Parts: sequence; C-alpha cells; structure tokens
Amino acid sequence: MKKTAVLIYNSFCNFEFSVALEILALAEKKVVIFAHTKEAVKSEDGLMVLPNQTISEINIDEYDSLILPGAMDIREAIENEEVIEFIRKFENKAIGAISIAPLMLVKAGLLSGKPFMAGVNKEEIMEEGFTEQDLEKMVGWDANLESPVKEGYIITDNIITSISYNFVKWGLAFGRMIGIDIPPETFGI
Repeated sequence: MKKTAVLIYNSFCNFEFSVALEILALAEKKVVIFAHTKEAVKSEDGLMVLPNQTISEINIDEYDSLILPGAMDIREAIENEEVIEFIRKFENKAIGAISIAPLMLVKAGLLSGKPFMAGVNKEEIMEEGFTEQDLEKMVGWDANLESPVKEGYIITDNIITSISYNFVKWGLAFGRMIGIDIPPETFGI
C-alpha cells in the first residue's frame, strides 16, 4: 500500500487534520511526516513534532496522497520555493488541504482559477501576490459563513479543500478519495 505524506510547517494547526490522521490509522495506512528540515516543528497549540523526513528526501513513487494542514501563519512555508516544489510533486495524486493551506496549492499552480475553499477572505490576501484570476473561484471564510457549502468541502480534480470548522467532513471525504470509507458516525456525524 502506498503512503500518505503530511507536510508540517511552523504554527501548523493540529486539530484540522486529526480526523484525517485517525482515518489513516484505522486503515493501517502508513503516514510519513515531512518538513523543510529535521528540526522539531511547533504547532499553533505548542505541540512539538519531529518530522520523519525532510522534503528533499521524498521518493514520490512511494506516495499516493498528501495532507496540508492549515497554520496560524503560513507565510514562511508559502514563500519557500522548495516547499512549493515539494507540493508540485503531488500534482497527480490525492491532496487534502484545509484552512489557509489551499493557498499553497494556488501558489504551486495546482488550484489557480479553480474552485476551492480557504479559511481566509480574498481581500485579506490580494496584497500577497495572488491575482483576482487566481482566487476567482475561491470560497473564503465569510463567503462560506454567508452561504455554506453543503458538503463542507470542495473537490476539484484530485484535490479536496475546506475550512477549519469542517475538519471532520473534510477528513472523512479525504479518506474516501484514497479508498478508505469510515462511517461518519465514528466521528459523531
């Protein structure tokens, strides 16, 4: 069975991908945690995580999927071209990105101009180098509160995106994308 890669970066959000990780564990699917370096990475809630490998050590053929958690501040990761290139390697594999992490996929050219959800508003990120065309079909935080996406996530091609508070629905759907179907009741839905 191929593995799932999880990319972590400073101030990553732990709870947002907790259900997805539990689904992978229930299916006994191997997960490998990646970061830019082998140094411990601190989550937004203070959890220190040691990555299994650096992004330069990946053998992409061993993986069928990637998880990108949100973060309190994703600027350092999104401005790192090595991180963006690591993400591009998953172009034809299943990718789950939640909260602000879908912006990394826009930056990598995988979601530009395509439908996706992100836990931020367009006007908050326009000055970060994104174009109106890049974010044309983005459903941001306020837009989703005003008119919620019924499923709680958006699937575009091989990519599933969501907003942080839909992390259970997103995790279940990510599992289904990679062939793991866990009953929603397992997580209280």
